[in-house]
Amino acid sequence: MDRETEALNKVVTDNLAALDAENDAGIESRVAFLADRAALIARSEALGEGRSADFEGMFVSRTETDTPHVPERIAKYLTGYRGALEKLDKLTVCGFLADRYQSGGTLPRKAEDEAAPKIAYLKNAYADDAFRRFSEVFEEPTVTYAADFTAVCEEVYYGRADMCILPLDSSRDAKLISFYRLIGKYELRIVMSCDVPSGDGVMTRYALLRKSAFLPSEKQDKKGELFFEFSFVPDESSALCDVLTAAADCGLRLYKVDALPLTYTDSEFLYDVILRCPETPEVFALYMSLAVPQYELLGVYRHMGAL
Repeated sequence: MDRETEALNKVVTDNLAALDAENDAGIESRVAFLADRAALIARSEALGEGRSADFEGMFVSRTETDTPHVPERIAKYLTGYRGALEKLDKLTVCGFLADRYQSGGTLPRKAEDEAAPKIAYLKNAYADDAFRRFSEVFEEPTVTYAADFTAVCEEVYYGRADMCILPLDSSRDAKLISFYRLIGKYELRIVMSCDVPSGDGVMTRYALLRKSAFLPSEKQDKKGELFFEFSFVPDESSALCDVLTAAADCGLRLYKVDALPLTYTDSEFLYDVILRCPETPEVFALYMSLAVPQYELLGVYRHMGAL
């Protein structure tokens, strides 16, 4: 960059900084109004049935400019700017709800340590290894063996066992979709995961599952990296890029994403997303439950790694 260009670019930079300063002056007031909106939502039924529609209805979309004679390039800029601002508004409201009003409802703070849970699984050498790995967290876990994987899930679903073990994916076959369908059918949530190696060099990831999702317990906090896994069906207001941007704004990082075809159509997909969680995922979990209609939490869990 020559000196003249550098000097002129500095003028542009200074002018943009002056505009930013003007905008920043209104941010404090904006956040205060968003706190008021969070208080209104907390005392209303916006967190009950129909929560996504109610929550969306409290935000007036301004992604489409209503100025009739704005040049096309400015109109596109305004559309993107207003869309990003609306997303930040929603995240900020969710932050107030989670911090001030404990209105998450979707993610209890901590699981209670269970000294002796009954764990169901289909007995084989690899599942035995996974059970031994998961048993490090519990004092006296007990086992019940099931005849097949459906029976494994039914043990938890009907309350005959507290948790169960299923394989999730492998380094050879990738995501094991049939097991994820069982997880969805029996409304299970991932508690922990670990990797189990086999003799042929394949690594299989196993999950410990239960009926409800919790943040990991104090004992689990000492074990491995925290993951947040969920699925959703994208629509016009919640594309994959929008969801991942919201996750990044909450301090979460993408670990893995899979696109799975919906059973009733070949042209639409469900996304299964796993996020790394350097920070607590509570605000993001609340945002997803309110702002994304077809969202399902699969688990908040520690990955314990390989044996």
